[in-house]
Amino acid sequence: MKKDRCPNRRRPYVVTVNQKPHRPLPAPLGWFGRLAAIAIVSTACAQVAPGPYELLPFADGFIIEAFKDLIPANGSIADWTGWSGGSWVSPHAYDNHIGSDFSVQSGTPLYAAVSGTVTEVVNSFPPNDHSTYGGNYVRIQANGLSPNGEPLDLLYLHLLQVTVAVNQSVNVGDLIGFSDNTGNSTSEHVHLQTEVRGSGTQTCPFYWGHFKYPIVFNPAGTMQVGRIIRIAAASTFIRTDRQDTSPVITQAHRDQLYFCSYPKHGYYLVFIPDDGRYRSGWVRATDAHEVFDGTVIQTLPDNVPYSPLGSLAAKFPIRAAPNESASQIGQILFGGGRFVADQSTNGFYRIPLPGPAPTWGWVQPTARMIVYPQLTRPAIDLATLPNNTFPIQENFSTTGKSMFGRPKFNRSVVETFSPPAPGGDGKALLVTDRTNFGYGTTESVTVGKPGHQNYYVQCDVYFNYAPGYLANGAWERYGLFLRDDGFAGLDTTFEGAGNAYALLWDCDDGRLRAAKLTDGAITDFFSTPQYRPASGWHRMRVEARGSNLRFFLDGALLVQVNDATHPAGVCGLGYSWHPGSPATYPGGRGAHFDNFMADTLDAGTTPTIRLDTLNLSGEELQFSFTGAPGNIYEVQTSPDLMNWNWLTSILLVGNATTVSDPASNPGARFYRVRWVR
Repeated sequence: MKKDRCPNRRRPYVVTVNQKPHRPLPAPLGWFGRLAAIAIVSTACAQVAPGPYELLPFADGFIIEAFKDLIPANGSIADWTGWSGGSWVSPHAYDNHIGSDFSVQSGTPLYAAVSGTVTEVVNSFPPNDHSTYGGNYVRIQANGLSPNGEPLDLLYLHLLQVTVAVNQSVNVGDLIGFSDNTGNSTSEHVHLQTEVRGSGTQTCPFYWGHFKYPIVFNPAGTMQVGRIIRIAAASTFIRTDRQDTSPVITQAHRDQLYFCSYPKHGYYLVFIPDDGRYRSGWVRATDAHEVFDGTVIQTLPDNVPYSPLGSLAAKFPIRAAPNESASQIGQILFGGGRFVADQSTNGFYRIPLPGPAPTWGWVQPTARMIVYPQLTRPAIDLATLPNNTFPIQENFSTTGKSMFGRPKFNRSVVETFSPPAPGGDGKALLVTDRTNFGYGTTESVTVGKPGHQNYYVQCDVYFNYAPGYLANGAWERYGLFLRDDGFAGLDTTFEGAGNAYALLWDCDDGRLRAAKLTDGAITDFFSTPQYRPASGWHRMRVEARGSNLRFFLDGALLVQVNDATHPAGVCGLGYSWHPGSPATYPGGRGAHFDNFMADTLDAGTTPTIRLDTLNLSGEELQFSFTGAPGNIYEVQTSPDLMNWNWLTSILLVGNATTVSDPASNPGARFYRVRWVR
């Protein structure tokens, strides 16, 4: 169970504002100073109709393994997110891959992502039958059209069972079948394939704007594609790759909104509107916040064969003011990109223009530009999304499938285990790749946020010492990691190979590694090899504060080093199977974990925050708060006291400062102030 806790904070109160301030009321929030409220509403009108797809069609899915290969003869270039100038970056594509793959374990319910009619069903293959390309599959003829006006078919491949029949009408969210591993598949997953009806031409639904909402969730909200970030730092570099040493493309600036295709290794990959060399670049997660603000705009690509840097025939001018006669200060050069507007007037939308100085420009949509009227499907309750806020704690006390964290491939299970962990209840989390039914060799459970930087992760881990585990040299490696890229590949090179600091143990010879993982390669910080060649429970702990790293075993400091390779990222539990030669995959493999904890290492003594004055200047809300000079404070806002969004970050120079929110509208709007450092 995850519990939110923050000690030494005063109990706050709320001020609600409906045109004018009201009397303070008590509020049930324990870790912020005081709150204020006012409403904000934004609307947008679509220029062209977004596509007909509404949600990711699985109950519980994990990573995107591969997108459609848009250039099959040129090194597997995939969807609209992945090109960053001279190279392709994860997610991957396979040569000639004609759909988008999501990792879902066998038997996962699959739902209709679109309203339409079932036109084709194959339902005759047994589990793990690989004699055909698609195995069991279903084709749905979508009712709606693509933004290009084309009729679309949506196919689901590699199923265990199809539960709908030909000519049956389906609505969004209807059960259409269960996932498996049938057909041309080496691991259980669902393959989503979009075709232009009657042509046999496959398209990438993200690149072509086939989804109705730019931020797409599965029905439960546990899997997300697409994000919006707001820059919190005064300025931050946009780089060619997800490393602090990667070359700089340009700069983003405070309060600018960018659309992020995915986070990785403590960075967000964002779209760039007007750089002729790059469609996208990487922003450090510690310099940004994920928000659900703004209006997303997607430029449709020209209806021609895909080219990574194929410039639009008709480029979109970016102007200095919201009118056609204003001077042009930039251009949107490439199709398939998404940009986030924070204002609209006179039919123009204001988007950030990265560069050496903070600049925004205005674009006027045409028939080749989608202005999404909503960010997410209304049925998704954003307040219930996993927030991964520290502290995070789980004792794995209920047997069965574990819903803790985010796995790489399959949900881990809690099972009875002997001997029990010290102080435990005889139950432990089993992390293994053995449920993968294919060639999988790794599994993980991740928690936390891409921007988490100064924190520790700790867990009890059972060392199952097994020298000569198998005659062919097979062995297991497992342990803890932090500041990972979010996929926890550990020492493998499959999708999202590990980039993390980790404390790892090998079952065959008992070797212990306090290590840095970089694209799966291990750098051991021990000057001489360390071994623990015996079975038993051990408490592993890794701490990271800035570039200072400390590794502990059973409370004893093993090694302390300074390394700045991995600036931020999520944490969790990792496992990898090394199958030897010839490769073998026995059923009894896996690692057991118990009593997981992760929490911040930032200063534990919290200054008292007091939100002092509240007044309306015209229609602009203003309030002030007091704190300690030299500290950084974060101001957040919420429409409902549950779903909090970043408003601004402030370095306090004196004892107090005034905060302004230009948003205005009667109703309820809440504010809170959090000490950061």
